[in-house]
Amino acid sequence: MFNKLLDFAIKHRFLVILILIAACVSALFIIPRLNLDAFPDVTNIQVAVNTEAPGLAAQEVEQLITYPIEAVMYALPDVEQVRSISKTGLSGVTVVFKEGTDIYFARQLVFERLQAAKTLIPQDVGTPQMGPNTSGLGQVFQYLLVAEPGSGVDAMALRSINDWLVKLMLMPVDGVTDVLSFGGQVKQYQVHLDPNKLLSYRLAQQDVLTALKNNNVNVGGWYMARGQEQLVVRGTGWYTSGEAGLAELRQVPIKTVAGTAITIADVASVSLGSEIRQGAVTMTKRDAQGKTRQLGEVVTGIVLKRMGANTKATIDGIKSRLAAINRAMPNGVRLEPFYDQSDLIGKAVDTLVTALSLAFVFISLVLALFLMNLRATILVLLSIPISIGLALMIMAMLGLSANLMSLGGIAVTIGMLVDGSVVMVESIVRRVNKEAGNHDKGRLEAAIRAAGKDVARPVFFATAIIIVVFAPLFSFEGVEAKLFQPMAISIILAIVAAISVALLVVPALASYLFSGPIRQRRSFILEPLAILYRRGLRWALQHVNLVVVALFALLVATLMLVPKIGTEFVPELEEGTINLRATLAPSASLETALSVAPVLEQKLMAFPEVEYTLSRIGRAEIGGDPEPVNNIEIYIGLKPAAEWTSAASRAELQQLMESELEVFPGLLLNFSQPIATRVDELLSGVKAQLAIKLFGPDLSVLTDKGQEIETAIRTVSGAKDVALEQIAGEAQLVVEPRRQILSRFGLSVSDVMSMVQDGIGGVSAGQIINGNERSDIYVRLGDEFRNNQASIRELTLQSPAGAWVRLGDVADVRFESGPPQVRRDDVQRRVVIQANVAGRDMGSVVADIRRTIETEVSLPVGYSIQIGGQFESQQRAQNKLMVVVPISLLLIALLLYFAFGSLGQAALILVNVPMAVIGGVFSLYFSGQYLSVPSSVGFITLFGVAVLNGVVMVESINQRIQDGIEARQAIFDGAVSRLRPVLMTAITSALGLIPMLMSNGVGAEIQRPLAIVIVGGLGTATILTLFVLPALYMRFSRGKIARLTLGDDRLG
Repeated sequence: MFNKLLDFAIKHRFLVILILIAACVSALFIIPRLNLDAFPDVTNIQVAVNTEAPGLAAQEVEQLITYPIEAVMYALPDVEQVRSISKTGLSGVTVVFKEGTDIYFARQLVFERLQAAKTLIPQDVGTPQMGPNTSGLGQVFQYLLVAEPGSGVDAMALRSINDWLVKLMLMPVDGVTDVLSFGGQVKQYQVHLDPNKLLSYRLAQQDVLTALKNNNVNVGGWYMARGQEQLVVRGTGWYTSGEAGLAELRQVPIKTVAGTAITIADVASVSLGSEIRQGAVTMTKRDAQGKTRQLGEVVTGIVLKRMGANTKATIDGIKSRLAAINRAMPNGVRLEPFYDQSDLIGKAVDTLVTALSLAFVFISLVLALFLMNLRATILVLLSIPISIGLALMIMAMLGLSANLMSLGGIAVTIGMLVDGSVVMVESIVRRVNKEAGNHDKGRLEAAIRAAGKDVARPVFFATAIIIVVFAPLFSFEGVEAKLFQPMAISIILAIVAAISVALLVVPALASYLFSGPIRQRRSFILEPLAILYRRGLRWALQHVNLVVVALFALLVATLMLVPKIGTEFVPELEEGTINLRATLAPSASLETALSVAPVLEQKLMAFPEVEYTLSRIGRAEIGGDPEPVNNIEIYIGLKPAAEWTSAASRAELQQLMESELEVFPGLLLNFSQPIATRVDELLSGVKAQLAIKLFGPDLSVLTDKGQEIETAIRTVSGAKDVALEQIAGEAQLVVEPRRQILSRFGLSVSDVMSMVQDGIGGVSAGQIINGNERSDIYVRLGDEFRNNQASIRELTLQSPAGAWVRLGDVADVRFESGPPQVRRDDVQRRVVIQANVAGRDMGSVVADIRRTIETEVSLPVGYSIQIGGQFESQQRAQNKLMVVVPISLLLIALLLYFAFGSLGQAALILVNVPMAVIGGVFSLYFSGQYLSVPSSVGFITLFGVAVLNGVVMVESINQRIQDGIEARQAIFDGAVSRLRPVLMTAITSALGLIPMLMSNGVGAEIQRPLAIVIVGGLGTATILTLFVLPALYMRFSRGKIARLTLGDDRLG
C-alpha cells in the first residue's frame, strides 16, 4: 500500500500539489467560521426549573413546590441526578442528564413532566418555569446603565429602560438566550391600605382588588359599518401610566354609602414605589485620572449565551447593537460594558499563537542547523502550517470549538508535526547524495522513491501508535471529557494531516526541489555530538549489564518520587478577574448588605492592581443565581499582571486582600474567579473547589454535625475558605392560628392566612401597560400597620356574624429562627461544608479531610458524607486512566508485533515508555507541579513520541542486518545513522513546548504541567533510546536476527 502511495505521489506530483493548493485555499475560507471560545464548556447536560413563590418560607417552598417537581423528574430517561434549593420565595430544581443527551430533547422531556408537576402544586402557590438554556460559561457580557448628573433619570427609570428597551434590543442577537436585569428598582403602582378606614366603611381588601380590576379593562367589539367603510370597535378602559395613572387609581369607586361614592383615595394612599427587592448592585471604579469613584447603587445587565452558541460571534453581535441601543435611550443615559468574555478569548488565543510562533522559529533554527540545507529545511517546515491549517479546517467543518484546550493540543504537537517529514527528508537526502554525480532525472526519482519506501512503514506505524496513545482520552466522562477530548481530537487531526504531508506531499515536492545532487554542509552542532555519541555507544554496547543496572536504579528512584508528587484535577485558569464572596449573618437585611458593600469596595480599591469592584447582593431576576440578600458577590476587575506592584501573583494578592478585610468581624470570605465559580456551582451545586456533603433528614442535626465537620476541616493544612452553608438562623415572624378560638368566632384558618398573604405580603390587582412596559398594581396594608409585631397583632378580621376580631386574639404572633434555605440531592436533604485548596495538592488535602472527619466526628444512623466538586472529577479521571492506559499500551504492543513480527522487539520498543516516564516524573517533582489531568495527558503524549523514536531506531538496525551486515556492527551503524533524525525529532518536540513552558499568558497555567512532563520525559527518553535500546537489542532480538539473516523477514 505504501509503495503504491509513494509511486502515485511521485508520478502524479503536479496533481498532488494542485490538491494541496486547493486544500490550503479552502482552509483560508473555512477557518474564519471556526467557533472561538476561551475554554471548553464543561457544563453537564442540565435543565433548571425555577418557581417563584412570593412570600413563602423555605420549609413551605420545599414541601409544596420542590418535592412535587423532583418526584416527577425521576421518571425521565437518562436522568443522572436531581438537586434542588428551596429558599424564601423561590424553588430551584436542577435536572442533570447523562452525557450525550441532546439538550433540546432534555428540555422537551422536562417541559412535559412539568405539566404533571403543576397538578401536584397547590393553586396560586407558584407556576414552575424552565430556566434559560445556558451554561457555566454563559455569562458572556455584562454592562452598566449610567445616567449623567442632572438627567433626571433615577434608579427606577434606569431599571425600566433596561427591562423594556435594552433587553428587547439584545434578545434578537443570534446566540443570546436571555438578558437578566440586576439592581435598580422595579416600578410598581402601590396601593397602601389603611385597615382602620376599611373597617369604618365595612370594606375588605378583596373589595378593593375587585374594584381596581373592574376599572382596568380594554375590550373589542368587532366591526361597525359606516357607509363604504368598516370600523373596528374598541373599548379602551386601561389606566394610563405615570402621574395620570395614579390619579385614576385614586378615583376608582369601591362602593356607595348614602349616595356617596367611596373611592380608593378614601381608604388608601396611592404612589409609585419599588417591588419587594431580592437584590441590588453597587459599584466603585477608577476614573480617567485613576481616582476612586463610588457610583453607589447601579443597574446592570447580564447577557446569557445559549448553550452551544459561538461565544465570539455572540459577543460580536451584541457589540454591533450597542450604538443603536445608545441612540434609542433617553438623553443623558448610556450603556457601558464592564465584562466581556471575548477579552479572555483574545488573551487565551494570543497566548497560544505566541507559543506557536516562537516554537516555529525555534524548530526552524534546529532544522537548519541539523540539516544544513535550505531546501531540505523548507520542505520539512512546510508540514507545520499545512498540518495546522488542515486540522483547523476539519475542526471548523465538524463544528468543533477552537479554545484553550483544542488549540493547546496543536501547540503541544507542533514539534511532532515535523517528525514524519524529518525522517522522510533525512532519508531522501541520504539516498540522493548516494547518487551524487548522477544527474539522470529517472535515477533521482528512483532514489527518492527508494528513500520513501525505506521509512514509510515505520513512520506510518509510529504515527498510528501516537494516535492509539490518545485513545484513553476518549474514555473520559463528564468534565474531564469536555476538557481533554477536544485536545485529543485536534492532536489526532494535526498528526493525520502531518503524516499525509510526509507520505504524499514531501516526496512530490522533493522530486521538484531535489532535481540534482544536494549540497549539504557539515553540521557544526551534529559533528561533535556524533563523535561523542559513537564513544558513548561503544561503551554502552560493551557494558550492557551496567546500563541495565543504571536503568533499574533510575526506575526505582522514580517510583520513590511518585508518592511525593501531589495530585490535583486541573490547575486554575487565570481569568484576570477575582470573584470575592462575602457572606453576612443569615438574618442580615438587604439594607445592611447595601451599607457593607461600599465599605468593602473602598478597601479593595486601595490596591493599585484593582480597576473596578462591582458588588452583587442577593439575586437577579428568576434565572440568575439564587443567592440570599446576606450574600455579597464582588467582581474585582484587575489590571494586566505586568502593571501589578503589591503582589506577584493572584494568590498573593488574594492573601493581602483577605488580611485587609479581616478587620470586619462576622464576614465569611471566599475567593475564586467568575467562570471557575460558575463551573464549580453548576457541577456540584457549590461555589468552591471542594464540597463535603453531609446527607440526612433532620435540619437541626445537619446543622450541628455540619459545624463539627467545619471545625475539624479548619485544622487541615491547605484547606482554605472553609465554610458551612447557612441552613439556620433566618429570623422569622410566625403567625400561627389558635384553632379553638377561631372556631368560636366562625373563622377559618384561611381567613388568617389571607390576612398574612394578601394584607401583609400583598397581592397584584392587574397591570398598567405603557407600550412594551408593564407595571404591577400592588395592594397591601400600609407600612405602619405591618412593620412590627404589635401592629400585626392589632390587625382585624371580620367574622361571618359581622364581629371584628383582633388578629392577636385568634393567632399567636411570635419570633422564631428558621432555615434560610433547604438543599437536596436526589431527594435527600444535605448541607455542604465548602473549601478551596491552597498551598498543597488536592489529593493529599482530601485524604487528610477524610482522616480528620473519621477520627473527630461521629455521625448518627441515617447520615452519610460524600466529597464532591473538583476532587470527584479528579478521582473519576484517575480511575479511568488506570484502566485505559494499560489497555492502550497493550494495543501499542499489538501494533508493534504486527509491524515487526517479533514479541521481543515489541517489548524492546516498549522499554522506551518507562524511560520516558523517568524524566516526566523528575521534571514534575523539581518544578513543584502536581500530577493532574494535564500532566497525565503529557505522559500519554510522551509514550507516543518515545515509541516513535524506538520504531525508527529498531527498523534502521533491522535493515542493516537484512543487508548482510554482522549484527553488532549493524547495531552500531544503525544507531549512529539514526542520531540525526532522533535528535531532531526530540529537540523539535521539546523546543515546540518551551514557549508554552515559559509563557505567563491566559491559559498558560493549564498547558504548563503538560509541557513540563513532555520536555522532561523527552530528555531522558532520547538519551536512553540512543544508548539503552542498542545495548538491549541483542537480548530482545535473537529470533528476529536469525530470520533477518535468512532474508525472510521484513517490517510489516
